[in-house]
Amino acid sequence: MVYTYQFPRPSVTLDAAVLRTPQLDYPEILLIRRGHEPFVNKWALPGGFMEMEETPLAGAARELQEETGLCDLPLKPLFTCAEPNRDPRGRTVTMVFACLVRDTDRQPCGGDDAAEARWFSLKALPEMAFDHHRVITQIELSLIWQARTSLVGRDVFHDLASVKDIKRLHNNLCSNIPADFIKIAEKKGLIKQRDGICEYVSQPPAGPDWQPMVW
Repeated sequence: MVYTYQFPRPSVTLDAAVLRTPQLDYPEILLIRRGHEPFVNKWALPGGFMEMEETPLAGAARELQEETGLCDLPLKPLFTCAEPNRDPRGRTVTMVFACLVRDTDRQPCGGDDAAEARWFSLKALPEMAFDHHRVITQIELSLIWQARTSLVGRDVFHDLASVKDIKRLHNNLCSNIPADFIKIAEKKGLIKQRDGICEYVSQPPAGPDWQPMVW
């Protein structure tokens, strides 16, 4: 199929930000070491170019599996990066998908364009490719904001957790969490609580590529 258009067009790329917290501590993020230029041997989020016949969510999951071996993770859209000059190959618009889980069912392993895949603390990032240090800072701020203002941990706890564990996760993410944030979340309809156990309430999706409560 031939495509023609008189105006310049940016490329679309998809990044997958997978965060884990095995002990409910401050999360780690999964990064890959690039095997090719540009930025060969620098670390980056798993990702790549969107193919013509796939949805962005499917493309992000595909790139994650190709570069790390991980699949079936609950990725959800987070935000888009589109500043000029962020990619030396040309104008690029990147859609970032993310999830926060307790852990993955297998160890990541570098594949395809990735020479290596490894977990890093959000507080100790290596030298990054592209603008990914700034992107990860925004990811971290998004997580902290949701922990402070709403509720996190749905996919960490698989929808069911004790009040103690939810409080531990929130307090390890940021300070100044309201003491009654569990009751606030209950009033908002985000959880149901009974005998110290909280059940996360499912929120209806607003579209095929959007799910509420990323974290």
